[in-house]
Amino acid sequence: MFDSLTGNGRVWIFASNRKLNESEKEFINEKFDVFCRDWSAHGSQLKASFQIFDNQILVLGADEDFEPASGCSIDRSTAIFQEIDQELKIDLFNRLNLVFKENSEIVIVRMADIQSAYDSQKISDTSTFFDNSVNTLLDIRTRWEVPFNESWAYAKIKINA
Repeated sequence: MFDSLTGNGRVWIFASNRKLNESEKEFINEKFDVFCRDWSAHGSQLKASFQIFDNQILVLGADEDFEPASGCSIDRSTAIFQEIDQELKIDLFNRLNLVFKENSEIVIVRMADIQSAYDSQKISDTSTFFDNSVNTLLDIRTRWEVPFNESWAYAKIKINA
């Protein structure tokens, strides 16, 4: 994951509310190819990479050992995500959408619906939970994907005995 980014760095994770089709992925990847090539902070080139995971999760990474991202450069990255969100209508900025993988499929569950999703077995203790609150390269590599029952979100569940 992000093999070209070897140092300490940051990541920005956004989840689409639906699976992206091939033309949408191509559109997004083309935008980020240009963005990563041109992205700079205070006139210095940033070392960045972009990936789409599971046809639904968009992740931008920057190697801050190479050059740290600044407020203005982060604003530019947010702007490109907003542009994509508006163009494709994929609800990237809804932080109340939780992302799971169950039976190799991405499942989006609204925070308010987590108990009913669990009770109906849409998600389970062993579902993979994507902790999209992580913001470093180390964290995305080591604790982004965890079993649901080991995640912070599991505390939202009331187990009926």
